[in-house]
Amino acid sequence: MHRAWFAAAREVEDARGDIAGLTVAVLVSTSGDAPAVAPPVLPLPEALASVDPAAAVDPDVLLPALSDTVASAMGWQPPHGEDVALARPEVVAALLPVARALLAHPASAWWGTDLDPDQSRTVWDDRTEAPAVGSTAARLAAWRRDVLEDERSRADYRRRHGVGLGGTWWVTPALAGLLSTSRRLPGAGSAALWMTEDDVGWDHGDVVPCAVDPGARVLEVHGPEDWAALVAAHPLDVTESRAPDWYGAVDARPGRWLLPDWSSVAREHDGVHVSLLGWLTTSGVAVPVPGRDPASTTLAGWDPDTTWWLADVPRREAAPTRWTRTDEHWDPTTP
Repeated sequence: MHRAWFAAAREVEDARGDIAGLTVAVLVSTSGDAPAVAPPVLPLPEALASVDPAAAVDPDVLLPALSDTVASAMGWQPPHGEDVALARPEVVAALLPVARALLAHPASAWWGTDLDPDQSRTVWDDRTEAPAVGSTAARLAAWRRDVLEDERSRADYRRRHGVGLGGTWWVTPALAGLLSTSRRLPGAGSAALWMTEDDVGWDHGDVVPCAVDPGARVLEVHGPEDWAALVAAHPLDVTESRAPDWYGAVDARPGRWLLPDWSSVAREHDGVHVSLLGWLTTSGVAVPVPGRDPASTTLAGWDPDTTWWLADVPRREAAPTRWTRTDEHWDPTTP
């Protein structure tokens, strides 16, 4: 199976002229358990057809597998060869039985659920959190002004140099200094420990339990339709800043690129929760925005099962617990 996957990825990378193709070749050629005379490599769809879907679902490796998937999501560059190969229609069709078995397994029962009240925030590697200055509404208004000024500045750069200026690829209101939380996972810390886009290799994280007001107005995003509806209701044009990166990172579409205007969203919702299933079906996909064609959006920089809070709703509930990463696995640190 791995040889079929590497071969399919290598084919994509060779066709694009990627230097990454050399990495795949080295990985295959240096495998210590390879037979002296390797058998022919089956096409990936045929190799997948030989997999027993029920036997393929191992709950012990789900979180590490999800961790690798999320960490490799990069909204600022074209997809890896493996991603392109796995997105081919014949490969998707071969993977569907495995996907159905996975979604039917009890270990994935929470993937498409609404906000879990047992929330936590994760503080990485003893980073000091600066106190927020000003009200949430004031910070969101400043965020919107900064975005619009950035759009004007980048438009001027494109007019003067004939090329767009990328580097801003996320959709979250992170620069407004808002709080984000994720659910606590029994025996595994938190969703954020395992699933963080653009993971920089933190060695430990403190999981801080948070209480959430049960009356909080939380918008749920469980798929592309939910995200598109949010953007259509609260559009903010970010074509100048996002197009240079998104146009190559997701399926290229003509027209404008939009993300939610979080200062507007905050008037109706206290927080926005993207479930794990919502992330899996929306991240890295060019999503048409209804009623605003030709315009698209995507999900980038938003970690699975994360809620970004647009109001001061969560509060600290208990002392943090330290978790340490060893060999790509998170474990509680012994006091």
